[in-house]
Amino acid sequence: MLRQASSAGSATEPGDFYNRRFDSIQAMRGVCAVFVILAHIRFVTSGGSAVNRFFYISGGLAVNIFLCISGFVIMFSTHRDSSHFLMKRLIRLLPLYDLMTLGTYVVMLLFPKLFEQSRPNPVFLIKSLLFLPFDIGGGAVQPLLRVGWTINCEIFFYLVFWLSMKISRRFRGLICSLILLGVIALAQVVPNPSVELSFWGSVEMVDFVLGILCYYGAKGIYRLYAAGRLPGFCSALGFLLSLLGFFCLFSLEYRCNLAGWMRDLLFGSLAALVVLSVFTAGLTLKAPRLFTRLGDISYSTYLIHYCPVMFFDRYVFDFSVCNPRSLLGALVVILLSVLLAWAAWEILERRFSSWLRRRLLGDSKEGYGKPPIG
Repeated sequence: MLRQASSAGSATEPGDFYNRRFDSIQAMRGVCAVFVILAHIRFVTSGGSAVNRFFYISGGLAVNIFLCISGFVIMFSTHRDSSHFLMKRLIRLLPLYDLMTLGTYVVMLLFPKLFEQSRPNPVFLIKSLLFLPFDIGGGAVQPLLRVGWTINCEIFFYLVFWLSMKISRRFRGLICSLILLGVIALAQVVPNPSVELSFWGSVEMVDFVLGILCYYGAKGIYRLYAAGRLPGFCSALGFLLSLLGFFCLFSLEYRCNLAGWMRDLLFGSLAALVVLSVFTAGLTLKAPRLFTRLGDISYSTYLIHYCPVMFFDRYVFDFSVCNPRSLLGALVVILLSVLLAWAAWEILERRFSSWLRRRLLGDSKEGYGKPPIG
């Protein structure tokens, strides 16, 4: 959740913007996590039917939304307190990521036939733990924990954001955006860029910039809301435009198979619109408790779900065919992923990470916002 910091705010803050808990943003994370699970179930992504493509495209859009939320949250959380920024982020992300990465490596050693492209290379393990991009096989630039590629994006964003704050805390958003856009441009103009430059300069990085813009947009929207000058139809209009944008992109991708720059920019722009629409709606509507709880555990859900999906697909249900048995399997996978994620959130994200913060930072408070997954 987005929480207030302890220090006093400046006189220019729009109302109590920094004192609010924006549960709508957290609930949106939970919904996106479920769509990512659906996108990784093979019977959903196989074939060419409209329903299959709907879930596949929804899962891709969910990742854009996660990265966009990250830009929003990091700007919000560093407004009042930017101390120990990198350490707080690493304490939040590393325990579960490292555990899942090491677990994946052990499974590769014991059951190598489970993996089609990856192999238990010690160099791959070290690079995965250090968030260094590499080709895992077949041209896929991903860590051993394949869904962890978005976490690699997050870490790069955090490093750039930390550097930007060192240059100017006031203009951290602008500086960070310019650096990210510069790296993206460099990756496009350099002939035969390295794996690292290609990854760090991928167009997905634009989502962080869009998230930073969402932060400023949300401040403006909240200022209007606090002054009683926000038209009541704004959130409904935002949702209507979001739905219209989604179905336009769905139609384009269904007909044209969008790829590369065009796809990422269109989906990123739609993700930003969704974030602002959900933020606006959350000012007057209460988010369902179930969805906010799913948002709390969304990071764990994202990292954990791929293992149950692959295991049940290959040994129990066979998701390559859509039938009552595989539909039951999809439900089982979603429920199991959520239960495992809740356990990981309770043990690692709440208890262990809080213990690390107390030991390493002398901080007894919870973090100022849950970092998004990718």
